[in-house]
Amino acid sequence: MAIQQRAERTRQEILSSAARVFDRVGYERASLARIAGEARLTTGALVFHFATKSDLATAVRGRARAVTRITVESACLSMEGVGGTAIDKLVITTHALIRLFETDPVARAGERLARELQSADPGPGQECPWRREVGRLARYAVAEKALRPGVDATAVAALIGYVITGVELEMRRPTAPAHEFWPAESGALHDPAEERLRRIWELILPGLVHPAAPAAPAPSKAPSQDRSATAS
Repeated sequence: MAIQQRAERTRQEILSSAARVFDRVGYERASLARIAGEARLTTGALVFHFATKSDLATAVRGRARAVTRITVESACLSMEGVGGTAIDKLVITTHALIRLFETDPVARAGERLARELQSADPGPGQECPWRREVGRLARYAVAEKALRPGVDATAVAALIGYVITGVELEMRRPTAPAHEFWPAESGALHDPAEERLRRIWELILPGLVHPAAPAAPAPSKAPSQDRSATAS
């Protein structure tokens, strides 16, 4: 039993180390030797648990899907019993995702690997949990008649997907000079990721929500905006 427990701890440490490496350098530049070094193991010890880099990437993506699924489900559940609408849940879910991507290298690695190892036909269980949840909530918003005429669920899901991916990618960029892209006084690209997301929601909510629908709440200030992001 002790041997099995030690082997499982080693396997989990390898997965965590692989996630950090995939997150930093991507699939192509990652190597088994580099991942073994991150885990402070020999390459031989690593391949005892994962024979190939592809096996490691598959396992990291599986763990990332699991933690992402828990995050989006918990965010939606937090609105149950308080009258949360589909739009409310969309807002809170996206903020929960960005907090996850800021703090969890496994989740970030899963996003990066999903882009770099894109498959035209993800098999059963391979679908992105947060994209599936965003699509579901967009359809619920239609059913609740919360969207403006002419705005359909597919467009909303696509828009939110672009926003989440864009903010997640922006986390990976070195801080740009203040004069680059945006006027220095705007500060938009220099705020923490959740604050950027809050600003984006302020812009897009009026274009999504039906004028006759109950007013969607203004996204709250990001609670983490005074702390530095932990993304590497």
